[in-house]
Amino acid sequence: MRETRRTYVKKVVWFVRLAAICFVNVTCDLDPEFENPDLCDTSWTPNYSFQQLKGLYQGDTFRIQEDWIIEGYIISSDLKGNFFGSIHIQDHPNNPAEGLEILVDMRDTHLFFPTSRKIYLRTKGLYLGKSKGNFQLGSTYSLFGEDLVGRIPGKQIAYHMLLDCTEDAMVQPKEVSLETITQEKASTLVILDSIQFLDSQAGMPLADEAQETKRQLEDCFGNKIDLVTSGFSDFASVILPEGSGKISGVLISEKDHFRLVVRNLNDIQMNNERCDKGPDPITSDQILISEIADPDNNNKARFIELYNAGEVVLNLKGWTLERYTNGNFELGSVIDLTGIEMAANQAIAIASDSVVFKEIYGFAPIMEGGVNSAADSNGDDNLLLRDPFGMVIDLFGRIGEDGSSTDHEFEDGRALRNQGIYKASSIFNPAQWTLYNDTGQAGTINQPQTAPGDFTPGEH
Repeated sequence: MRETRRTYVKKVVWFVRLAAICFVNVTCDLDPEFENPDLCDTSWTPNYSFQQLKGLYQGDTFRIQEDWIIEGYIISSDLKGNFFGSIHIQDHPNNPAEGLEILVDMRDTHLFFPTSRKIYLRTKGLYLGKSKGNFQLGSTYSLFGEDLVGRIPGKQIAYHMLLDCTEDAMVQPKEVSLETITQEKASTLVILDSIQFLDSQAGMPLADEAQETKRQLEDCFGNKIDLVTSGFSDFASVILPEGSGKISGVLISEKDHFRLVVRNLNDIQMNNERCDKGPDPITSDQILISEIADPDNNNKARFIELYNAGEVVLNLKGWTLERYTNGNFELGSVIDLTGIEMAANQAIAIASDSVVFKEIYGFAPIMEGGVNSAADSNGDDNLLLRDPFGMVIDLFGRIGEDGSSTDHEFEDGRALRNQGIYKASSIFNPAQWTLYNDTGQAGTINQPQTAPGDFTPGEH
């Protein structure tokens, strides 16, 4: 039977692309299981999701044995030289919930895997791991005895990756704010509005020659994020724009913060007037921690309360709440309080889970701190309030000392700042606190507390 013109064209497209991949990667021995490839008419049917795949990760890089197929959309490009050795994909074209980074030993990936196109991944034989909060798929290598995700060899790419030949999916960046970015958005395409480079970076290029370079972006509230640009990119020497506007790019997790990587200069649109960044940072010893909650009946109803004991409005631009978990001397997590303004004699609640907090206490918290934050302590951690200038303003507990069975334990209970305390203290003073817990040791009260009745968020 004669081949149809459509079938013939498909095969030509495949062999041209395969030949290019072989040329780039020198060798091109396909996996013996991979036969009769067809880029446009494939039997690959998605049967697994990003979320299911990530749910398998238990903290160590591991090899996937199952022959799952994952469907995604390409959002990064090495066309202008700002990405190298990886392809970022997300689970939906316009409103993604999850993203992944695929490491590949291949140059000019944009020729074979262009942006906005649907792609299928065959997981069997790939390794899943995590680097600084970013989920990665690829091959593997060992470093100091630890398995890490490496690049898929060029000869294996065609076995694991298949491009859908339908029209572009019209991938659009998801609009986010610096205050609402979460780890789940890592390796997804986002856009930030009302954003600008710092004044102190005026006149600088996007990147120093031959160096990966960080430049800081800020929004109108002073929240910041790093823009990372390769010194080998085509636009490395372009001077930073002076105005404000929008910037889109791939969001990358960097442990406890994020960075952004643009694909080309069209991702940077900053032609507006610079925004007013709000009031200058201030300090005060009248902002203090007034209540910390670890309810015995619901650990998702945890919160931390701050109180303005002064007679003037105070803006918390640049202020942070820090958590030092158990007996650790190293910082565990940070809550940025920028954007919060506290009225005179006002108490505000920061919840570990804002949805549960509202269900339990009947009103919304001022913000959500998240899991493992200072608002999510289980009663034996040390919590610290720091001003914009790096000074410790208030301290609960003793950093380096596990709170269990001490005078600063509030496990299954409550730490309440006593009435009549109007100034913060950078040294923990247990006489300023009444503590309830499940042990009653070291002068505390053995009386577990239940939510909502035993707590008074926002009412110090």
